[in-house]
Parts: sequence; structure tokens; C-alpha cells
Amino acid sequence: MFVDVQRIGAMSISQLNGAEGPPDSAVQNRLTAAGLVLATLFFAGSFAMQLHAQSKSGRTFAETFAYLEVALVVGALMAIASITGLLACQQCLASDRAWYKSKRVWFIVATVAQYLSISQAMSAGLTELVFGIKHTFEAAFLAHMLAVAASIFWVLLLWVAPIHALRSWWPHLWRGERVIVALLYIVLLMFVLLSNAMIYAMQDGVSDTWASLLWALLQQFLQPMMWLRPWAGSLAV
Repeated sequence: MFVDVQRIGAMSISQLNGAEGPPDSAVQNRLTAAGLVLATLFFAGSFAMQLHAQSKSGRTFAETFAYLEVALVVGALMAIASITGLLACQQCLASDRAWYKSKRVWFIVATVAQYLSISQAMSAGLTELVFGIKHTFEAAFLAHMLAVAASIFWVLLLWVAPIHALRSWWPHLWRGERVIVALLYIVLLMFVLLSNAMIYAMQDGVSDTWASLLWALLQQFLQPMMWLRPWAGSLAV
């Protein structure tokens, strides 16, 4: 029985790049992972609400955790996009030169969206924990160590893993498929980065200019390092 399971797993991996597209077993595995990401996001939201209820701050939940709310919404949207792509993938019989009929396109886009959703689940779940370790327990070295570790995963989830996936599938895609998967990756990535950059800039009270937005966007490249500092603006916690 164990040999049969190994054979099925090897067949699933080998079929990811095939003309017929990924097997249903690979699609089901990613559907399960997308469901776990959604559960993590909802748990992070519940945790933040309980944390706010126990705090002595006079600010509303929206004022205190606006950045976390954005991470939850963006992460949920990415997870829903992944689930939608995987369900569409199951409806396609094989890859087709028309991108909207291509099983491979839906699968690749769903995989990329899933990486981005995991990054937002990490942001929503760990921001307050890392901040609390530094400012509540005054363990600056430990907090910085955790932020650096989170930054590594942040880079892996936003750039390394999606680009590696695209490069792995690239030689097996039609020209139209290449255009659509590359374009959608850029659109989804910019949506994640811009959404987080805008709310971080708002909570930090920076001026509403293109230069400040660009700087906030660049800071999102290593967002976990920003978890260590308090807000400087009028909405600061």
C-alpha cells in the first residue's frame, strides 16, 4: 500500500507539466492548503479582537488594527482567488491555447495566489507577537531574530517561490499561457504590496504624496522588519 501511495505521488508531480495539465490529486492538495490558510486568517482576526478587548486603549479596533484588517482582507481575497482557480482547473479537461480553457494556467495562477495568501496569513498572525516580544518583554535581540526569520519567509513567499514555479512551468506553456500567468502574477503581487503599503503609510501618518507612497511600497519588500517599531502617526497604537 505504501508503494502505491509513493507511485501516486510521483505520478502527480510528473504530470504537473504535462499537456493534459495537473492531476486532480494535486488540485485537491492545494484546495486543502487554501482552506487551512483561510482558517489561519480567521484565527488571526479573532486573536486580534481578543487582544484589543483586553487592552486599555481608548481607540477602536479599526484604528488600532487597521493594518491587520487589510492583511486579513487581502489574504482572504488571495485564498479565494486560489480556490476559484483550482475549481476552474477541475472543470478543464486539458490545456488549451485559449488561456481561459487551460488547466495549467488556472493551476499556476492558483498556486501563485496561494503563496501570496500565506504571506498575508503570516503578516496577520505574527505582527503583534513580534512587536509584543520587543516592547512588552524588552527582548530586542529575540524580536529582531524573529523578524529576520520572518523576512526570509516573506521573500520566499512573494518572490522566490512564485518565480520558481513560473520558471518550472515556463518551457511547457504556450505563448498565450506565458503572457497571462506572468501578467497575473505581477498584478496580484502589486495588489498585495500596494494594499499593505497604503495602510502602513496611513497608520504611520506620513504625507499623502507619490514619493511617500513609493517609499512605503519599497519598505514592504521586507515588511516583517517593520513589525518591530510602533506607529509614528496619529493612529499609532
